[in-house]
Amino acid sequence: MARALLPPFAALRAFEAVARTLSFTRAAEELGVTQAAVSRQVALLERDLRVRLVERRARHNELTQAGHRLATALHEGFDGIA
Repeated sequence: MARALLPPFAALRAFEAVARTLSFTRAAEELGVTQAAVSRQVALLERDLRVRLVERRARHNELTQAGHRLATALHEGFDGIA
């Protein structure tokens, strides 16, 4: 993927927090933003990538296969940066 085509960092960061916690609320608390902001960022990321990343359920969330792949790549990338 060309650098110009990378998704916004805020959306990737929000998704990474959701993927790690499996919670939009906990991700929002961690990032210091609202749950709605995290949900919007993840929805925009899903729209941009044209793939569902998180299966939203009433009592819990699950990552899709695409969500697992992206989460793994982000964990590795963020760990490398850190």
